This record gives sequence, structure tokens and C-alpha cells, in this order.
Amino acid sequence: MPRTGFVPVEMSFMDIRKVIHDFTNAAVRAKQAGFDGIEIHSAHGYLLNQFYSPLTNKRVDEYGAQTLDGRLKLHMEIIKSIRSEVGNDYPIAVRLGACDYVDGGSTLQDGVAAAKMLEQAGVDLLDISGGFCGYIRPGSKEQGYFGEITKAIKALVNIPVILTGGITEAAMAELLLKNGEADLIGVGRAILQNSLWAKNAITKIE
Repeated sequence: MPRTGFVPVEMSFMDIRKVIHDFTNAAVRAKQAGFDGIEIHSAHGYLLNQFYSPLTNKRVDEYGAQTLDGRLKLHMEIIKSIRSEVGNDYPIAVRLGACDYVDGGSTLQDGVAAAKMLEQAGVDLLDISGGFCGYIRPGSKEQGYFGEITKAIKALVNIPVILTGGITEAAMAELLLKNGEADLIGVGRAILQNSLWAKNAITKIE
């Protein structure tokens, strides 16, 4: 059976301007609604991650994959636009799919360099995950399997770094922090299974 549906096309400059506008408006609405900060999603193969990853960024203009500056140009423009609207004291985080773990994709070294650039752009927090590998790391099942990336990033930036990746046990989360692999721990699926996970974790650690 032939596949049907829309064939992806390269975004025009007008498309890019609209994306910047939409991200900015969303951040403003979040602030007006009383949220403590916002996170820009650039992981798991979503739009911004597609600009960041050489697997999908085939552009030959200033947004192209020839340089890391090009791959992050849209991120920088979005951050600048949001900051101009929400002010300097409103926290902006970026969830970065730092490494694709796929041949020809983004690398750990890319992730470290990108993290430094995002910090310089005014980002307040980095939430590290996978790129086109998604929220898993191929061949790894240990808790905190993005730790090699966060530890390398943490050593070179001065903003908090969140480690995610299959973390389900409070004791393991505490150990990862003590080992210097991150400043904060992100827990998702464990909390979906048990809404009291964080409360129980605090009790166990105390």
C-alpha cells in the first residue's frame, strides 16, 4: 500500500517568522496564566530538534546544518523574542535532545557545545533528553541513562542541568545527584504510575 498524506517541505522564512511569533505568544500566555516559567521543547524529533539534528536539517541557508550556529539559529531567535516579552526575571528552560545516538546525527560533543551557546543566549535551565532516539537511549536500561551527557554539560555551564532517563527509584535519583551527574532529576513515567511518587521519595530520603 502506498503511503498517503502530506510530504514535508522546507519551511520558508515566513514560516519561520510565524513559529517565532507563536512560541513567543505561548510564553506570554503562560506567564499571564501564572506559570512560574516556560520550557522550550527541542527534543525527540519535534520541530526545533529537526533544525538541531543533521539527520533532518538539510537546509543550505543560515539555518542549515553546516554549522552548529545554523542548527541553533531558530532556537536563539525564539529565546531572544520570548525574553523581550517576558522580561529578564522570568525563567526560560530548554529541553534539548542533545544527542541522537544514531549514525550521522547529533553527538554528545554537539550537545555540550549547544548547551554552552544556550546558556550564553540567556537560558536559565537545561533539561537534557534524547534527540531522534526519543526519551530512551538505545542499548541502555540503567536509570539515568542520559547521565553521560548531563555530567559533561554540567561541568561546563553555570546554570542548572536536569537529568532524565528511566529514573524510577528515589535512592537512585539521590545517588545520581551525589555523583555530580546533574543538578536536578526529571521523573516522568514513574509519577504517571504513582502520583505520590515525589511525596514518597521525600519520606524515604529523610
